[in-house]
Amino acid sequence: MKLKFSLKNKELSMESDVEKLIEKGLDNAADPNRKTRYQIKQEEKRKNAELKHKQEMTKLVVGLGLLILPIVLFLIIGVCGGFNP
Repeated sequence: MKLKFSLKNKELSMESDVEKLIEKGLDNAADPNRKTRYQIKQEEKRKNAELKHKQEMTKLVVGLGLLILPIVLFLIIGVCGGFNP
C-alpha cells in the first residue's frame, strides 16, 4: 500500500495491491484459534494471579510450619521432662 501526498497540488493518492490484501485476509481467517490482544492480556493476568496465589500459599505453609515447630518441640521436651534434672 502506497500513500502519496502533495501539498503543492493539494492531492492525495493511494495505491494498494488488492490481491495481497485479500490473501492476507484469507490467511488470517484460516486460523480460527487466533487470539486477540484482550484474550492474551486476560490469560497473562490469570496466570499471574495463579502464580501469586501459589506463592502466598507457600509463604503461609512455611510460616505456619515455623510457628508450630517450636510449640511441638517444647511439648515433647515438657512431656519427657527434659528441663527437670
